[in-house]
Amino acid sequence: MTLAVAAALLLPGAFSGSSGGSGAGSTGSPTAAAKQLAVQELWSREQEFNGRPVAAGGKVVVEGGDGALHALDADSGDTEWTYDELGGGADLVGVSDGLVVAYDSSGTVHAVDLDSGDLAWSVGAGPHTAPGTEFNLYLRVVVAGGTVYVNAMYDLPEDDERYGTYAVSALDAATGRLNWTRPVEYGLSHALAVEDGVLYGGMWEKGGTYFYALDADSGNQLWRYRTGEEIGGEVTAIEVSGDTVYAGDSRGVLHAVDAREGTRRWSHQPDVSSVEWFPSLVVTDGVVLGSTGFNDTGYVHAVAADSGKPLWTEQLLGEPVPHATGDGSVLYSSDTGTLYARDLRTGRPPAQTRLSTGDPAAAVDGDRVYFDGGDGRLHAGRISLTST
Repeated sequence: MTLAVAAALLLPGAFSGSSGGSGAGSTGSPTAAAKQLAVQELWSREQEFNGRPVAAGGKVVVEGGDGALHALDADSGDTEWTYDELGGGADLVGVSDGLVVAYDSSGTVHAVDLDSGDLAWSVGAGPHTAPGTEFNLYLRVVVAGGTVYVNAMYDLPEDDERYGTYAVSALDAATGRLNWTRPVEYGLSHALAVEDGVLYGGMWEKGGTYFYALDADSGNQLWRYRTGEEIGGEVTAIEVSGDTVYAGDSRGVLHAVDAREGTRRWSHQPDVSSVEWFPSLVVTDGVVLGSTGFNDTGYVHAVAADSGKPLWTEQLLGEPVPHATGDGSVLYSSDTGTLYARDLRTGRPPAQTRLSTGDPAAAVDGDRVYFDGGDGRLHAGRISLTST
């Protein structure tokens, strides 16, 4: 998603705003012009929801507290449709090719038409569950090009000494037919991405942890890149940009790997007390943006995409989530309820505004932000970032 920040006008009636910010741990130009970030509320609707909203095609989709999927009109907040056939334990994956994708606790993946709310297709866990095992949970589900890719864990018989077994699999979305499956004995990570016919993910096996690339059509391994020892170094975040794939791991190392060959381009480990990279990575205008954290402390990092050179770092409370960039700026939020804006390359000047009393679960789409206001309501606001 691209953020078109309104840089020429500070909209009136913004319900919160500040030109301040601690900027702790950040570096950048001390002479940069001050900025003011504000969010003008457009609407709010009573809507308890889990996870982060997804904005696409003029709608905002949420996984409701009732376990159903709800689609609201992005401009008015009016409910467009509700899909309540998930069967419990709903988990909203996202929107792909005009379809809202979610799965339930039984392992069935549902694809719902974004416009109508009608079921387009569903795929059960049976085809990718090996004989003698029982489906336990999905670590990650990705849908691309009519194929459902899953990282899954399976339970073994009670007398088996192993805790569980894993597999990455691909299923035809239209028929549910299993295209291929690749068992992994020791474990799979939550990170999974598909780009240009290649499936990227993380696994650990006896003797090491790896970042891998598989042919998305066949499951054949194209390459494998070692990220760590048998314990530690699991891939936690993946983003593909051009001919480079970026992967953050559980030791706090960010890897840049040639997407075709699987060879190292650079690696970077920020000089902070972090354990792992959080799932959201953004690559834009030659900069890799991401966040790391430990306990209640998080850090936002900006790194040069071509060299791994650190550009700036900012320390925050909570888990920062980078959203989108535009007009040379970056937005990110934390689970303390604050939305931040910084210059993409310098990290300055600081600007922030309050969205919620708790985790806003914010989603940014263009100059709109959709978030949990901490009051049992879904809020929509228009973002503006101006010079003061």
